[in-house]
Amino acid sequence: MSKKPSKSTSLAPASKRRTPAARKPATLAVAPATADTLLPLLRSELAVAKLVGTGGGVAREDGVVLVTGRGYATSAGIVPAEEIYYDRESRPDGDGVWLGEADKVSWRDEASGYDCIMLRDSRRGFLSGYVGVPSDHPLWGWDSEAVAPDIGIEVHGGLTYSRLCQDGPTPARRLAVEARRICHVVIRPDVFHEVEHATDHRVEDKHAWWFGFECDHAFDLVPGDGRGSVAPSSSELARTYRDDAYVFRETTALAAQLRAVADGSEAPPRDGPPPPVGLDPTRGGCRG
Repeated sequence: MSKKPSKSTSLAPASKRRTPAARKPATLAVAPATADTLLPLLRSELAVAKLVGTGGGVAREDGVVLVTGRGYATSAGIVPAEEIYYDRESRPDGDGVWLGEADKVSWRDEASGYDCIMLRDSRRGFLSGYVGVPSDHPLWGWDSEAVAPDIGIEVHGGLTYSRLCQDGPTPARRLAVEARRICHVVIRPDVFHEVEHATDHRVEDKHAWWFGFECDHAFDLVPGDGRGSVAPSSSELARTYRDDAYVFRETTALAAQLRAVADGSEAPPRDGPPPPVGLDPTRGGCRG
């Protein structure tokens, strides 16, 4: 029985072998951010109405929409947003004041110079706030629970988060990852592009140290906790959902307080009333 000729390229002369084409990482198509492109992607007139200005770009991947080049409106003011994400998996069910809110907003606070993030919990739907400080900050590397109340940090429920940037630039950015990552915005936020060098990150330090707080305490209304319930219990009636305006104010206040610690000065007066008292007054950032 004769053997069939082999088609293996390893038996062919080197001069006749085909070199497999290198696969380029997938890139996202960015469309101009207009009413005609935003509404079909966001599927919410409330969400479109919160995007301030004209121009910018919009991209979509796997249920995540990224808008750049627009401000983000809250009842407390306009966030000078660099990236605005809408994540279908993080969006709370049902009607509520969260309708139209983004699921992640990144910006640089002009007064402090620190990068800030407002991020929605992908499982329970509440919002949190984060501020990144450079390596020369006195609190860089500190655990959130080690920040004593007398240092001057007063934030909603106390500090609950402290760690380095979550990973760094990747050869091909994925929206599903970026929409939930606590790290810096790239230098050119108005154009979605592949990160080529670590210097594409705007900060001088390789990693910033992020402090954050969460709005899922006993006095907070958490959208995900009400799924499947017919009516709220008596304990839930006194709870308040902390909307994007509240989290924007608290994040800005945290940035100002961290700047004051770095400068050895007093923090400026906060915009709005002080945050609710935490359950544990010894936790960093709580009011006793």
